Amino acid sequence: MIKRLLSMTAAVFMILTLAVGCSQNSEEMSESDEDIQEITLCESWSFESGFSTIVTPENNTNYALSFYLANFYETLVNYEAGRIVPGLAESWSVSEDGLVYTFNLREDVKFSDGADFNAAVVKKNLAMRPDLLGDYKAGFEMISLFKEAEIIDEHVIAVHLTSPYYGTLQEFAKPMPLGMMSPNAFNEDGTLSDKLLTHSLGTGPYMSAGQSAENMYTFVRNPYYSREKPEVDRFNVRVIPDNDAKALALRNNEIDMIFGASKISHDGFREFSEDRRYTGKVSAEKVITRFLGFNVSKEPFNDKQVRLAVNHAIDKESIAANLFYGLETKADNLLSRSLPYCDLELEPYAYNMEKARQLLEAAGWIDADGDGIREKGGQELAGEILYKSGMAVNHDLALTIASSLKEVGMEIRVTDLDMLAWHVEVQGGNYTIAHMKTYGIPFDPYLTISHMGSEPLIANKLAQGFVHVQDGNSIIKGVTGMVDEQEIQQQYDFILNEIHQNVSFVPISYIKELVVFNGDKIADYRFHGLPSQFDAAGIKLR
Repeated sequence: MIKRLLSMTAAVFMILTLAVGCSQNSEEMSESDEDIQEITLCESWSFESGFSTIVTPENNTNYALSFYLANFYETLVNYEAGRIVPGLAESWSVSEDGLVYTFNLREDVKFSDGADFNAAVVKKNLAMRPDLLGDYKAGFEMISLFKEAEIIDEHVIAVHLTSPYYGTLQEFAKPMPLGMMSPNAFNEDGTLSDKLLTHSLGTGPYMSAGQSAENMYTFVRNPYYSREKPEVDRFNVRVIPDNDAKALALRNNEIDMIFGASKISHDGFREFSEDRRYTGKVSAEKVITRFLGFNVSKEPFNDKQVRLAVNHAIDKESIAANLFYGLETKADNLLSRSLPYCDLELEPYAYNMEKARQLLEAAGWIDADGDGIREKGGQELAGEILYKSGMAVNHDLALTIASSLKEVGMEIRVTDLDMLAWHVEVQGGNYTIAHMKTYGIPFDPYLTISHMGSEPLIANKLAQGFVHVQDGNSIIKGVTGMVDEQEIQQQYDFILNEIHQNVSFVPISYIKELVVFNGDKIADYRFHGLPSQFDAAGIKLR
């Protein structure tokens, strides 16, 4: 039972870190091949699990899809520069008690299979989400609180919640799991149709044309998309697992673009950016916070003075400038001050090795035998950093931090685990230090804060930040259901200050999204409102 719970919870975070009448193939395009404006990019994973916006280990393990959903599926509202703006809903209103969200939907919108978009389809989509996500809905607060969808008119729908949730609109902006799918995406019993294995059934500007070659997937225009047409007619995604091979493919003109900070090294990005044949761009948005999380129940990090010493012993400026080549910026807070409710003045823990040593000395950690490692009561000042394998930068960061901590007398091992194993170990509390990331926009700060609760324990890594607060679980749960903006801000001020004072986390850097492309073919790329979503409509061709 415990193993099942850990695996289920791990899958929730993998999802969060991740989301037919017309034959969908390139032959449908009216233009001749010579007239088609086409680009090719690359991805580490295939799309063999299909094109559902609802991703769980039971129905879809397609990690790649989460980066591309916005091309095929649209949401009721969109997130842009910290604001919620119209999407498939032209306007909306919220009841005073925060329990009812009423959306006025766009008219004359069709899905890529020709089905009409209307309130009945939205109701079907929303009604199916809780059952299809099953236990994994715990990762999505709004879906967990969903009560019913009421059709007011053909293009007006009211969404009822069992309890208010101030992050509801932000969740509605996330394509996974709330991108609207055609009614033909569902079987009569409410399960997902097998059509989704080969078809994308959304209202977005593009749709799947299937696998066009070995390790190559092609996406073409949605013939029913009636709004402003993007410049790119068709884009291909070539599966190239290795990042060095991705860079080589771009140099050999086998692909035109590498999208995503996870698919190119920081030094590789710099090299391309310095070559006049290529253009590298960095998103304006701080997408995610990279941080270290302590298990405050395990020695020696149950000692606040030790955690504080670690904060002072890490040179974040140097890491950002050298290891990340200035592409990530130093983080002083777990949640960027640019996020809603997070603009709070907190005194950062400045890099100061001497202060770190003094804190350890005062706490009784002494190097009595001169071996460079401090001891206290016969116990060495030691620990381990767990990090996810597959990215060289994670390994380099862990080694850099371990080296810095060695200078103040800590013996820190570094251990890499695959994604699932990492989640299982961290959720099970089997760690002393772990390299982590926040959920990113639009989920931050809402899910990061709500998951600091310990009952139910959704995220062990985040709950560590608030276990020291009396009635902390009630406080976290209380802010989730608040509707008064002033009250929410007051609670955030308290919560963020407590997190900072308890030093359960070491914010390292703010991650921005990256893209590099062939400048001879592509003139520019405009990042999506959710920068981690590749947006073919954001491409401007030469």
